[in-house]
This record gives sequence, C-alpha cells and structure tokens, in this order.
Amino acid sequence: MLTIGMVPSLFPKEEKGGLISQIEDQARKDNCPENDEAKWAYFINKCRDNLHIVLAMSPAGDKLWVRCRNFPGLVSNTSIDWFFPWPEEALTAVSKFFLDKVSIDAEFKENVINHIVMTHLSV
Repeated sequence: MLTIGMVPSLFPKEEKGGLISQIEDQARKDNCPENDEAKWAYFINKCRDNLHIVLAMSPAGDKLWVRCRNFPGLVSNTSIDWFFPWPEEALTAVSKFFLDKVSIDAEFKENVINHIVMTHLSV
C-alpha cells in the first residue's frame, strides 16, 4: 500500500464498474479518456492522492528497525516524526510564556505552572 498506493486485486471486477460509474463526471471534467482502464487508473490516482495513512510504532527496541528493513516502503515513502517526552524545563518555559498573557494572581501563578507541567508529564 505504501509503495504503489493500492492493494492489487482488492476489488473484484464486478465492483470496479460501480466505482468507476461514481467518478465518471469528475473524470470527464479532468479530461480522462473514456475507456474503463483509464477511468480505473484515474480512480486509483485520486485515491492515492487523497489517502493518508498514519502508523504509530515505538522506536524502542529492534521492532521498528526490523520492520523498516523488511518493508522498505516504510522509509522511502513516508515521513517519520519522532515524538519524545518533553523535558520538565521546556514544559515550564512554555506554560510561563502562555500564562504571561493571562490575568492571574501572582500568588497562584507558580502553582498553576507546576500543575500544567505535572499534568503533561503524567499524561
């Protein structure tokens, strides 16, 4: 799916006609040829352009490395975002920045900042 954008033989021939009939008007507007093969290719390309897949895997251990080695499409056809826990200092700095714009008594401000940090760390 990640490498070629489709699963071969996912739809039986009987279902392809129904799918093609639903996109015929749009295909005509986009100057797609009138044969079924061209319309099917148009349908597949539209799906490929609009389909987004999200995979969530832990980078801990060897499992992600083994999967990337076994399925090269995971590396070559994806964007990998690494999410790690925020350090306490960064959470404190961000909460202070946003609370500067909020009217709050000075006596409560430090407790609110500590609560925000604690909440994010515990989640």
